[in-house]
Amino acid sequence: MPLIATAARNGRIYALTALGRHPEAEALAAHRVLDRFTLVLRLGLARSLNGQGRHEEALAEAEGVGELGRRLLQEQRRPETGAVEPAMATALLGLGRAAEARLLVVAAQDACLAAFGPDHRRTAEAEALLGRIDSV
Repeated sequence: MPLIATAARNGRIYALTALGRHPEAEALAAHRVLDRFTLVLRLGLARSLNGQGRHEEALAEAEGVGELGRRLLQEQRRPETGAVEPAMATALLGLGRAAEARLLVVAAQDACLAAFGPDHRRTAEAEALLGRIDSV
């Protein structure tokens, strides 16, 4: 049940962020237990902060997620391969640090291609973000 509830919550966070309803997504993302679910929800929080233009906070949150991911076992973090870097890169891009953002996105794209292949949504997300960075 906790997995289903967290998956549903994450889906709501992702959908609210996509709809531009970032404050609502931010409120749903509050989850502070040390597990893979925390990683997923905190990534949603970083996305919602980026969507609100709160790039400093989003970068700090994404960096924290990266640290959390390094503390989890490899099999616990594999499904989130390439997820942290786009959140960090979006924040860096918002802070005018496009060169740093590009390095992260290229790393994420490579990791996603290796882990999931070219048709995965996260690979596509990295490619789209790379296009945004390159157009700046």
